[in-house]
Amino acid sequence: TTVPSCMDVVAGGAPGYLGPRGVGMYRTSFSSPAGGVAVRLQFQSCSFYCRVWVNGNLIGDHRAGGFVAFWLDVPQSYLASSGADNELFVLADNRFNQTTAPMHTGGDFWHYGGLTRSVELHVMAARPVLWRAYVQPSDADTQRRSGPAGAPDAIDVTLVLSAAEDGPVALSLAYDGGVPMAMNGTAAAGRVRLEKLAVPEPRPWSPWNPQLHTLEVTFRGGSVIERFGLRRFGNDQGRITINGEVTKLVGWNHHTQWPVTAASPTDEQMDADVALLKRGHANYVRGAHYPHDPRMLDRLDEAGIVFWSETLGPSVSNENMRDWSFFMKIQLQQLEQMLDNALNHASVFAWGWFNEGPSNEASSCPAYAACANYSRGRDPTRFATWADDKKLSGKCFEHATLISFNNYPGWYSDSGDVRAPETWNAMADSVVAGTTDSGAGTLGKPFTISETGAGGIFEWWDNVTDAKWTLNYQSEIISGDVDVALSNANISGIVLWHFYDFKVDNCGATWPCSRGRGQENNTHCPYDHPPPTTLGELERVGPPNCTSIVVNSRPGGENHKGSLDFWRREKPAFRIAAAKFKTANRWRVDLSHN
Repeated sequence: TTVPSCMDVVAGGAPGYLGPRGVGMYRTSFSSPAGGVAVRLQFQSCSFYCRVWVNGNLIGDHRAGGFVAFWLDVPQSYLASSGADNELFVLADNRFNQTTAPMHTGGDFWHYGGLTRSVELHVMAARPVLWRAYVQPSDADTQRRSGPAGAPDAIDVTLVLSAAEDGPVALSLAYDGGVPMAMNGTAAAGRVRLEKLAVPEPRPWSPWNPQLHTLEVTFRGGSVIERFGLRRFGNDQGRITINGEVTKLVGWNHHTQWPVTAASPTDEQMDADVALLKRGHANYVRGAHYPHDPRMLDRLDEAGIVFWSETLGPSVSNENMRDWSFFMKIQLQQLEQMLDNALNHASVFAWGWFNEGPSNEASSCPAYAACANYSRGRDPTRFATWADDKKLSGKCFEHATLISFNNYPGWYSDSGDVRAPETWNAMADSVVAGTTDSGAGTLGKPFTISETGAGGIFEWWDNVTDAKWTLNYQSEIISGDVDVALSNANISGIVLWHFYDFKVDNCGATWPCSRGRGQENNTHCPYDHPPPTTLGELERVGPPNCTSIVVNSRPGGENHKGSLDFWRREKPAFRIAAAKFKTANRWRVDLSHN
């Protein structure tokens, strides 16, 4: 097989086909570096559970979710002599298991398994080398109440060495490919902190002008180049600001699923999705429901689309959140690894966790607090949040700096009522007034709609009624949701659920299915031709169409709430939302024409 790829893709990833659950085994070889030094293996992901051996020696394992990057050091003593081959053996287990894969608690989407992202080999040295350089804008706390309102012109840098070291160090910094400047610093436990470094010729990053800088750090003969943006996310009387300007955020939730490649997309597939987001006039994407591929974040940085990054964990229970000896220990590891891999991305404006978790139970609040305290302690330049589906019953909002609700008026409630989206006004009013079960915990904080929408079956293009599941009804509900979000100043943003239709799970964390066959086991519709299994075939024969479909909670094993279908074909709702999103920040459009 090839790496990266998913080991459980069936029928080109088309919904309704049950993928295998089990263990995948990968074997490859690499040459020992010269000089008798150790190496470091970095996995951009290994899903769900991962166990790694080199030359028969167990190097380590990983249980903190199949969507975060992690690294394992291989001691020199485990390696063959200089230039000789070494065997790397990896076991990937995509079975739901509370012990080996505790972060995979469920969620209504297919969790793909295997080495779904790249694996990298780094050669170490006899002395510690530079491993990472984390770059954050100076004085950019989302909670700051005074100081300059525009974009920062300086940065704070944290250098992480490959091993612990204390004492003075010499290094050099170069901005945007310029002349290196020598600097001195002090290492403490393998970290060097440099604060308020003025950036030469600073250019702000924003959705309407996403300017990026680079910083090259050279240390002991090696260099790390990191890209960053100068921007300040803030809060002006309960409204989100970017560089001091109140900005309405609009866009879609986005899973990591593509035809044929599933959770291991090609560069071209990611480029195409970002182009569609731009065509839809989105300036905001929520990364549902797990940390996303850093290649996608690179593209959002360049496109000026802000991104909500959250840890894996839909269907987390109150019991999970009270388990501090195991579950929460690994959850905080997952959160740390998410920040490790995404901290430098200019587009990331919020860190999130516990999608639709038990926030209505006060005993869950310490878990929300622990995640908020970690993210705020390490990175106060982003909001701390979660997507809450308890309406006004959430009790933990004192620990959030951004309040976000999931709700589906007109779909799961008040079905058939095209005015149901107006319910959002009352929810926003409660957040502003502090009348949720969190009381004053919501006061003065921005409010966003983190999920809303309705389903529409793409193949029903000829159905002109507005019955449930028709494209017309989907368009009416989504139109109402967007209208409320744009017209209400107490709503800072909206991300529709979902950008495209996607493959759902079978039985989730209750796998194997104990009741019935599940949502994916032969639930696919009859297609007019078999789903393509290669990109070449997809280009040659095109997407298949359902010739009929059984309408249930997940018709055809698919969530149909996308504004596009699974194959990225537009539904009317996409064009309607795009036209409305285009006007979301009309003042900015007008200014750009002056």
